[in-house]
Amino acid sequence: MRLINVSTLGIEEFYGSSVPEYAILSHTWADVEASFQEWTKRLTRLRKMKRPGFSKVLAACKQARRDGLAYLWADTVCIDKSSSSELSEAINSMYGWYERAAICYVYLSDVPDHPRDKIDTLDLVRKSRWFKRGWTLQELLAPAHIVFYSREWSPLGTKNALAVLISSVTKIDEVCLNKRKRLEEYSIAQRMAWAADRVTTRQEDIAYCLLGIFSINMPLLYGEGLKAFKRLQEEIIKVLDDQSILAFDTHLSDGTLFAHHPCVFAKSSRIHPNFALKLTAPFSTTNAGLTITTPLVQTLSPYWTFAVLNCVEVETQRDMRRSLIYLPLFGKDGRFMRARMPVSLICKVLDESSSDRLFGVGIQDLAAQAESSYIISYFNRIYSIYGTEMDLAMKGFEVETGSHAGGFMLAFPRGMSGYQVCTAYPREDIRPEISFFIPTASLVHATAFTKAADLTATPAEAKRLVLFKKEGPGPTSYVGLYLAASWSSGAWTCKLVTVPGEFDHRWQEAEDLIAAADEEALGIGHEKPWMRYDHLGNAIVEAHTKFKTLTGVPCINAVMVEIVFDVDVLLQERDM
Repeated sequence: MRLINVSTLGIEEFYGSSVPEYAILSHTWADVEASFQEWTKRLTRLRKMKRPGFSKVLAACKQARRDGLAYLWADTVCIDKSSSSELSEAINSMYGWYERAAICYVYLSDVPDHPRDKIDTLDLVRKSRWFKRGWTLQELLAPAHIVFYSREWSPLGTKNALAVLISSVTKIDEVCLNKRKRLEEYSIAQRMAWAADRVTTRQEDIAYCLLGIFSINMPLLYGEGLKAFKRLQEEIIKVLDDQSILAFDTHLSDGTLFAHHPCVFAKSSRIHPNFALKLTAPFSTTNAGLTITTPLVQTLSPYWTFAVLNCVEVETQRDMRRSLIYLPLFGKDGRFMRARMPVSLICKVLDESSSDRLFGVGIQDLAAQAESSYIISYFNRIYSIYGTEMDLAMKGFEVETGSHAGGFMLAFPRGMSGYQVCTAYPREDIRPEISFFIPTASLVHATAFTKAADLTATPAEAKRLVLFKKEGPGPTSYVGLYLAASWSSGAWTCKLVTVPGEFDHRWQEAEDLIAAADEEALGIGHEKPWMRYDHLGNAIVEAHTKFKTLTGVPCINAVMVEIVFDVDVLLQERDM
């Protein structure tokens, strides 16, 4: 490790335990910076000492002397960038160098001592270019002691003193900034989110500047472009089993498996590791894709399923409400690709309570979901195998003229246990190829739903019925699912309906079932709360999670309706 002797300004080299205490400089690069070759030539250094690239290093040396430190490290002059091997070693070691520094001087060249027009200095600090650069993220996180300085080298405050301001700018927790919480306690998605809006001059550096933040070492290959970020993620999963690395927005990503840039993690800052739930099964990459093991949630479509990632989204402003992360997948036979539509991630709400829940808990608490091992591969691999088969499901999400206000997405956390969709009222509203039940404006039967209190069958407010049946050696069994929603007010409800054995699927009988369910679920004039959980006999239904779909898909809002048909088996598993 090379260090500047702040008294002689010469550069000295140290190894291992012989490295003395030192200060370290953090700054943003200008068009012309001092180099190792120039700094080591005393006459060149004297001739250029008033130029910005030299003067800030000299000022940092002067500050180090005031602080009683004999040495300073500055990246521009302590690394010989003409040597690719030395540059690679320095970048892989840089987080540790900042972490071990006695003090870090952050030089904000765009924050003057006396700003014009009486602009607040702290507001200029907040807007400083230093908070937008890729390399300065690790320079903020690694050191325990940081002092910020203005353009004229006047102190602006320490990292601890400015923690509230810095946290508001960077979205990094104050406890992380103050070293009261270890970096390793934050999920991969959270750490990626911190880098989401940061920029680097070279494309590769958006990956290389994150090496220390993930405790990764890897060779530098300038010229590989954004492939470096994919390579970083492949290295991360070799040492970390955190599935939040997949919790990014595929709709914004150029990659179909891994993210192409940290920017697609911009909305992932609330995704936390789910340490308490279970141990995460190992996962790894091969030339076929990512081999992973998670629970899978079935849908009506044979080609569309959801992986349940072992991480949670925590909303601190909503009483720490937690949501599981569902990853939509397309494919079959244990080979899938990541979906972009209708959403790339679904946050399934866990903590909404209901007094009517079976034993006071809901589906997620009761369902001991079996895990499945499968491969998530790339679009061109999966589509070439199943493309013609999957076209119907994929085309179901294409843009429609006048997308409907809302719909219900049907999911089955424990599979369908032999049940199949028998029919729906109206029949054309069920879309089994995409597992959606989308109320439309037109109805097949003119008098349908006339008994339904004050809800009307419009795209904004509608009620529907789905019938499931299971055929076997004995009598055919039915499960009726009543769904009602007021998309304008954001209210919805679900209810299980007893279907008589002699039900013959006529509209009049469907009307009677819907009207009875409506009065029981909502009451006259909607005086009852709209319940989002119900259980009847051997079935449970929950409809807690609402999310917006991408613009132009069949509906704007969607409610995820999860159904379990085998409560008896589920309770046996719970008691084992």
